[in-house]
Amino acid sequence: MLQLPNAFVLFFFRRLSQRPTAEELEQRNILQPDRQAEKREIKRRLTRKLSQRPTVAELQARKILRFNEYVEVTDAQDYDRRADKPWTKLTPADKAAIRKELNEFKSCEMEVHEDSKQFTRYHRP
Repeated sequence: MLQLPNAFVLFFFRRLSQRPTAEELEQRNILQPDRQAEKREIKRRLTRKLSQRPTVAELQARKILRFNEYVEVTDAQDYDRRADKPWTKLTPADKAAIRKELNEFKSCEMEVHEDSKQFTRYHRP
């Protein structure tokens, strides 16, 4: 009964010893190295860029930004803004016609290099 846990311990010890190290995983691009310094540098650079942005007064003086004195506000009616999905209403015949037209375009009108024609994907009829 005591042999069973020992066997498990030995089995898992062997398995863990066969695992690659963190350095090996980094060399094979499986494990990303710790990039805290790089992230701090990017954050510092972005913070500097954001802090050096011109003020509103400077933008107005350079005529980049202009505010209108008069603001007009109107009511907008509430309506469903979701787009309709016409492809859900197609019959199988419509779908077959679209595939046929697409295949004809690909075979006759679409310019494809001679060496690449074999890779053109045609849809089932």
